[in-house]
Order: sequence, then C-alpha cells, then structure tokens
Amino acid sequence: MTDVLTQGGGVSAASARPEKEVSLAVLLRRVICLTFVVSVVEVTTYVDVGGIYPGIMTGNTVQLGRAVALHHWANAGSIGTAIGLFFLGCIGASLIKRFLSWPYWGLLIMAAILAVVSFIRLVPDLRLSVELPLIALALGIQGETLAKFGGVSLQTIVVTNNIVKFSEAFTGRYLLKWFGLVRPTDKRPALKEVALPACSWVTYVLSAMVGATIGQVSSLGLLLPVVVLVLTVIDLHRDL
Repeated sequence: MTDVLTQGGGVSAASARPEKEVSLAVLLRRVICLTFVVSVVEVTTYVDVGGIYPGIMTGNTVQLGRAVALHHWANAGSIGTAIGLFFLGCIGASLIKRFLSWPYWGLLIMAAILAVVSFIRLVPDLRLSVELPLIALALGIQGETLAKFGGVSLQTIVVTNNIVKFSEAFTGRYLLKWFGLVRPTDKRPALKEVALPACSWVTYVLSAMVGATIGQVSSLGLLLPVVVLVLTVIDLHRDL
C-alpha cells in the first residue's frame, strides 16, 4: 500500500495506517474541490469586509505593516486579528491530527464554521468583527489539515507556492527534454507533480469567478462551499 494522501506537517495519530493508492484523477478531484472552497470563501469575505483576504497571509502581513506605519490602528487591528486566528486555526488542526484517530475532523469543523458565517454575514455590522476572524480561523484549519496529495506537497489555500512548484515541475518534466538539456543524473518529475499545482492554480481563478458571480445573486453563497467540503470529507474517508 502506498502513502498517497498525507495530512499537513507533523505526526498524526493515524499516520501508522496504510492508505489506499489513489489515482491521479481522484487526486485532481480533491484538489479542485478544496481549492474551490477556499477561492469562493476568499472572494466572498474580501468583498464583505472591504479588501482584507482572510487566508492570504503574505498580503495581510504586508497590509498590517503598512497600516501600523500609517497609524491606521483600526485597520491594523482587523488584519492582525485575522492573522492571529489563522495561526490559531493551524495550531488547532495540528492538534487534531496528532491526538485524534480520524484526521478529517478539522475539515468538518471548518464546514460548521462556514455554515454559521453564512448567516452571520447577513448582518453587515458583523462582517468585519465576526465574519473575518471566523473565516481566517477556518482557512487556517484547512491549510494545516491537508498539505500533501499523493505525496505532492500542495497548499490549496494559496497560489504563489503552487505556481513555483508547477513551473519547476513543468521545466523538469517537459522543457528540459524538449530542448535536449536533460542530464543523466536528472530525475524527471512525475506527471502529478505538474498536474496538481497547475490544476490548483487554474481552479483558484475559475472559482473566484464563480464566487463573485454567486455573490451577485445570493446572500447565502457560502453554503455551497459547505456542501463541497462535506462531500470531500466523505470522499477522503473512503481511503482510511
């Protein structure tokens, strides 16, 4: 049996269990689903709170530094809270993986948070003070719960690192061969090392479009990611 889908960093209580070998098609489906969830949530909350991403900590850290430098304390407080709760979400998911025998409780907790926030955001005054922190917490949980697919390190909550991984794998698998630059010692990247980060990148763009469109026609758009998350957890559970 091959370890083909691994949780994020650390040693989980379930790590000793052998896992089923999963096809590339199944891995792609799971990456698409989890990336879809994040992208829809990101664009929805970004619009709700006026320009703060709940799960993109690089941008938030830059904005935090700018807000502090310009003495925009209210903005700095909101951004700092989002960063802090994202961090706590990662810690919580790490503890779940280490001490609970079933590794996907984190994703169900995330689904529950999104379901609650779907109704909280109907009150505009609660979007910055309640929606943003809870969504940041939820995305931190997802980022730590699953960070490898079929042995390929991949974060579904950010794009930058996936673009880097895709470009590296694409170069190693295809460009070097096309230009006759392959050395005898070179190890050719597997197809999944190219396909998974590329799929996540493209899905992020398309899902943001879907999320923005849903936001124009429904106030309960976050319920769709809840459904996708639950179905993904059911899918993942079949490997255990």
